[in-house]
Amino acid sequence: MKKTLKATISPKRNRSKRRSGAIRGEIFRTLAIVGLAGLLAFVMVYAYNFALCADYFKLKCTTIRGCKRISETEIKDLAGISTSLNILTANPGKMARAIEGNPWVRNASVGRELPDGIVIEVAERDAAALLKKGNDLYIVDRDRVVFKKFEGGDSADVPVLTGFYRNGELQNDLLEKTFEFLDYLSGSDHFPRVRNVSEIYVDDVYDLSVVTDNHLFLNLGFEDYDKKLKRLKTVMTDLARRGLDKRSLSIDLVDSSRVVVQQGDAFAQKNLTEDRKTKI
Repeated sequence: MKKTLKATISPKRNRSKRRSGAIRGEIFRTLAIVGLAGLLAFVMVYAYNFALCADYFKLKCTTIRGCKRISETEIKDLAGISTSLNILTANPGKMARAIEGNPWVRNASVGRELPDGIVIEVAERDAAALLKKGNDLYIVDRDRVVFKKFEGGDSADVPVLTGFYRNGELQNDLLEKTFEFLDYLSGSDHFPRVRNVSEIYVDDVYDLSVVTDNHLFLNLGFEDYDKKLKRLKTVMTDLARRGLDKRSLSIDLVDSSRVVVQQGDAFAQKNLTEDRKTKI
């Protein structure tokens, strides 16, 4: 009986020893993994801090593309570019948003060029017209975006749009139709061309009227531009033959089947600005 009890206890002790050994092994492996991870994290932090302080990643070259109206110096100032900048600490998104704070910038992108370069791509806005509101002028781009008030230092040679605000509200439908007319002129070989247009005026009588840089006031209305301007070409040829093409004339083309020509400055009667071709 004593022998049988001893034989039973002995296997239990062996199993307990094996189980303890396995637990110690798991603990050792866990500690080894934790230690290795800690060492790796320390190495990475050390390497990152070393990289931040290393001259190897210090900004040496800034490439700026697409800026014509805005100077490269202004772009750098907006982006916070400096010779002490480490490109690893640069925030491209934040820099791009800062550049887009300039109203002439439609969009901007900033990227790193390892090991020591920053590349900035800028898409600028193009002035398509000057929109008159009260006594002020605002610059409009081809996307119909009124993006800034005209100020000294701005430059453009574009038509002035008058009569597009009613009770302080911009009439977007009229603006859209007017840009359709400008788009038509851009692809037309008839007079006037876009470069000859000084002012475009909209009202409740003629819808759309145009002043050219040689003092012609053209009542056009909307639509049928091709037919109306072909008729205008014939009229201008006849006026030139009679030596009247250099005078201030008002030409009514609203009805495409007939043309009415009157002498005089029609815009003087509308109390509009005398200098229609505005260079700013």
